[in-house]
Amino acid sequence: MKLLYLNLICVCLAVLLYGCSSEDEPTGNGNLDSTPISVMAETASPYSKASIPAGMCDNFKVYAALEMGGERLDVMKGYNVRFVDTDWTYIVDGQHLVYWSGNADRYLFTAGAPIDSVTSISATSMTLHMENNVRGGVLAGTPLEVKKGSAAFGKPLTLNFRYAHCRVMVAFVNNVATATTITGITLTPTSPIASEANMTYSYDWSGAMPAATPALDVTAYSSDSFTFADVTIPAGISDAVVSSTRYYCIPCGSNPTGWTVALSVDSEPKAASFVNNKLWESGKSYLYIFSLSESQPKLVKVISYDDPAFDCTDIVPGGVFSNGDMTD
Repeated sequence: MKLLYLNLICVCLAVLLYGCSSEDEPTGNGNLDSTPISVMAETASPYSKASIPAGMCDNFKVYAALEMGGERLDVMKGYNVRFVDTDWTYIVDGQHLVYWSGNADRYLFTAGAPIDSVTSISATSMTLHMENNVRGGVLAGTPLEVKKGSAAFGKPLTLNFRYAHCRVMVAFVNNVATATTITGITLTPTSPIASEANMTYSYDWSGAMPAATPALDVTAYSSDSFTFADVTIPAGISDAVVSSTRYYCIPCGSNPTGWTVALSVDSEPKAASFVNNKLWESGKSYLYIFSLSESQPKLVKVISYDDPAFDCTDIVPGGVFSNGDMTD
């Protein structure tokens, strides 16, 4: 499966990682070893819930390890990071402050969001639980390596995230002299499609750049319909009008080509079959455009594109805030 990196947001990590208990206290290298981690989103100052970057939910899980002399040590074992009041913090859920170690040869970082979707995370892999839904998608952080002696070592760092889900939307065209109201919109697969799955990213740190290879394990299939919000097309409008509903779907290439669209146009029921010739991939949006100019709805175009800026309201966070706490 093609891995699509979407640089949706930047999370600044002053990744200054090492245990702060007395037995874990790092040695040597002066002030670096006493610099604590500071975890935050890159937002406008002053910080506020309204300034969380578009596309980022208000919580994520991060893992970090250091390597020294050929040995690897976990220093942040899947820490929960939350946006609380006016700033990001990981001093929650019994997690302690951690520090950089000046003796480390390099640090490795992985991350996923929201917290509740990350079922496991380490230096070697991360698993995200996924379901088809209208609430929002899950994100995978691009693995990051920071070597000793690099400009980034001991400094605030940037983690980039991408969507594991794809997004499915519908739009309608009906250029007539009177306004048209479309209700009861559904898309139904003719045979079961993936409805629940685990996406596991395996990390390889041996190359010049860290690599993440995804593998999908489908755990449930369903023929349930996708139901979309009503659409009103103004009179004389030739452009497609998009439903406000957005489905976050499992990017499974085994989806069947046969689907049915059903709807009512000004209370008159209509339905038709159509061929879905797009294989769903992570991080892409798919807009299915139907014409209503004939007796039955007709699929006229499918627009597929990388989506670097899913709206922030697309994600229901796993933390303490609601959709209303995030920017549009």
